[in-house]
Amino acid sequence: MIDYLALGLTHLLIAIAAIRLLSRGGLDREEDTGIAGPDKSPPPRRGRPR
Repeated sequence: MIDYLALGLTHLLIAIAAIRLLSRGGLDREEDTGIAGPDKSPPPRRGRPR
């Protein structure tokens, strides 16, 4: 009985989390966060190998 209770409880909590995540309004919108894309500068130069 405890095994079924534990399995049911964990699945219920996962389902609640999924429903809350899917019901968020921000999932279908892209907003400018001000974060720039990948840095286009060249990699730093390294010294002579020793």
